[in-house]
Amino acid sequence: MKSKIVLLLIVLFVLGCNKKPSTINKISNVDTLNQNLSEEKEESFKEDLTLEQPNFSKTGKKNIEDFVLEPYEIQMKAEGFLNDDTLKDVVLVLQNKNDVSDNRVVLVLLKQEKGGFKLHDTSWEALEPYSQEDGFVMYDHEKISIDNKTLHILLQGTGPVVARETLYKYIDNVLVLVGISTFHSGAGSFVTSNYNLISGEADHELANTINDSMPSDYEVKKKFQLKRKMLFASDNPNTILESLPHAEW
Repeated sequence: MKSKIVLLLIVLFVLGCNKKPSTINKISNVDTLNQNLSEEKEESFKEDLTLEQPNFSKTGKKNIEDFVLEPYEIQMKAEGFLNDDTLKDVVLVLQNKNDVSDNRVVLVLLKQEKGGFKLHDTSWEALEPYSQEDGFVMYDHEKISIDNKTLHILLQGTGPVVARETLYKYIDNVLVLVGISTFHSGAGSFVTSNYNLISGEADHELANTINDSMPSDYEVKKKFQLKRKMLFASDNPNTILESLPHAEW
């Protein structure tokens, strides 16, 4: 009798041991599921934190301030004649007032005959952020202006790229990047480059500041061809510059 009881206890003990791995696996599966759900929630939370670009109104407004949405403020402004009418237009550079490393947007407001303005063009590419996330500012002087129906965006700094100017004009009612000028400083020399994006001509001029026995200026002309017109709304000037012919001395 005793032996039967002992045998029964041994069987119950073995069965109990065999069930433990099943319990552990079940718990492990639940934990993995919870982990996956947590990761999905985290990704969803990150997506919710991603700010979408504001939808600026295109309808006519009486005041240019009516086009400025939170959290943006006017950082630069230019007035002049951009299209073919005789009404003064306005260009605004808007900066996130809470984050100077955020992307900036440039708005082109065309004056309307019946009064007010209409948002005709918007660009998130014409200007890079005012500063990097670490607070470094590449260009310490920035200016926009309108002259001879051309929008000028001038950036001047103290790095290897001392200055960059981009020129935009309306062609067939589309605002097009027609020219880029750059001024680079190097070891003992300065290089000025002018790119005409319509004719496909590049002019490079080198000023040698070290060797007085050599001519101080060299000029090289190069040709290039773009596959299409570069647009104010969608093309980044820095990306375009990477594909253009550079001075080689």
